[in-house]
Amino acid sequence: MNAPQRLTDAAIQTLLKQARTEEISMPDGTVPGLSLRIYPSGAAGWTQFLRVVGEGGVNSHGKKLLGRKLRLSLGSYPEVSPEAARAQANLHIDQAKRGINPKRKWAAAATAGGFTVEELSACFLAEYVHSRALDSAWLYENAFNTHINPCIGKAFAELLTREDARKVMSTARVKRSRPGGARGAQIGGIEAARTAMRVLRHLFSWAIEEEKLKRRDNPCSNIIRNLPEGNKGEVVLSLREARLVWQAAKDCGYPFGAHAQLMLLTGCRLDEWASAQSEWIDLDEALMVIPAKSYKSDHVHVIPLVPQAIEILRRLPKPTRGPYLLSSRRGEVPIQGVAKFFKTCLADQILANMGSRFTKRLTSHVLRRTVATRLAEQLGGEGDKLVKRVLGHSDGSVTAIYNRYGYVREMREALAKWADELTAEIYPMHHSLKTAEGHSMKKETNGTLPATPATTGLQTKGLVDSIRDLIEPLEGVNLHIEPREPMPEPPDFAG
Repeated sequence: MNAPQRLTDAAIQTLLKQARTEEISMPDGTVPGLSLRIYPSGAAGWTQFLRVVGEGGVNSHGKKLLGRKLRLSLGSYPEVSPEAARAQANLHIDQAKRGINPKRKWAAAATAGGFTVEELSACFLAEYVHSRALDSAWLYENAFNTHINPCIGKAFAELLTREDARKVMSTARVKRSRPGGARGAQIGGIEAARTAMRVLRHLFSWAIEEEKLKRRDNPCSNIIRNLPEGNKGEVVLSLREARLVWQAAKDCGYPFGAHAQLMLLTGCRLDEWASAQSEWIDLDEALMVIPAKSYKSDHVHVIPLVPQAIEILRRLPKPTRGPYLLSSRRGEVPIQGVAKFFKTCLADQILANMGSRFTKRLTSHVLRRTVATRLAEQLGGEGDKLVKRVLGHSDGSVTAIYNRYGYVREMREALAKWADELTAEIYPMHHSLKTAEGHSMKKETNGTLPATPATTGLQTKGLVDSIRDLIEPLEGVNLHIEPREPMPEPPDFAG
């Protein structure tokens, strides 16, 4: 007897054209148990026979026995193609080997409320994420649209297994180009997989609590532990390294260099300065007041501004097209691409100043962590609460509920000491105080200092005083500061 042949569309069409008076069954030579039933009317449908492991009980040796033969209807031909029929049949075989009865799973789906993962995610976004106006709404939407729904969006949420969740995690972990040839960095990676699993776990926890689902288990519970441990954020800059970054940021100029400098002076989050608006700044009181609607913790946040920060803010070009202080389009939109600036321009400027590459990876979190660490060193064991205030971390303790004092004065004193340490003279570390001709700085007949990288463009009294300390006393010499050239249009790193 000849072995069954793989069924193809051409072979099926030939069989359908043949006249017959009785039903026939044509087995597929690829998937065991799969066959095409052809009826006298000319209609055809896919059928699968299989047995489920464990439904026949257990023998004396503990081996699970196969149950009775099941017959499954997979759909009509040509609505269900041979490839689709084989895919369904292989899925059922895999389920049967794991002791899952496909027929019972279908019956459970019929009473599951009909929610697919995609439908449930839309409900979750509308009733929870957007209803609460979460700042992280974009993160939830991105996880659903990029990793979760393309992978399991059509699956019934009530029947989602841990294996399905693991499939999402594995898919999200692979770095790949954006779909449709869209511009931008690759998507995917370990952190993308971690975020996708957290979002999916949150989705099911919410759905179970809101009784959107009948199931009581969360298929994503603790699955994230199968991923490598995340970056614990251990990079902290030494004082010397922080000074090098400060100088490089200063050399980079507006707007991205000024942004990095302001972060180092205040310990603010990246977006708090990137989105800073003119109306938030009170130069007379030396404060930045972020309104609740623009702050992460949904409360007004007051940031004391040290003299060095005031000086930077006074020198910023006035926005003419919008409210944003730091903008590559004259205030119309806030700056974007800060992370790219850290990797490219800032790193290149440090290389130019030092003559060697900076060994530590610079990010906005590294700057905040450095500020927090240096403040903690300065304040000692009792300074933890003040550091939290500077960083803008919420305090949910009962004491904090009653104590509404803002500690602005104490924050200002601590930040002022840190700013003085940060902005102390650093030229001996990475600048040669010599002219282009190789001569040391000395008095000249016209009473000016030669233009060098350490003197050109210096406009503040504090820095000029620092130059005086580095060279021999210049009694009776008038320092001449070269006028600053017009500021070019700032680059846009958003692309």
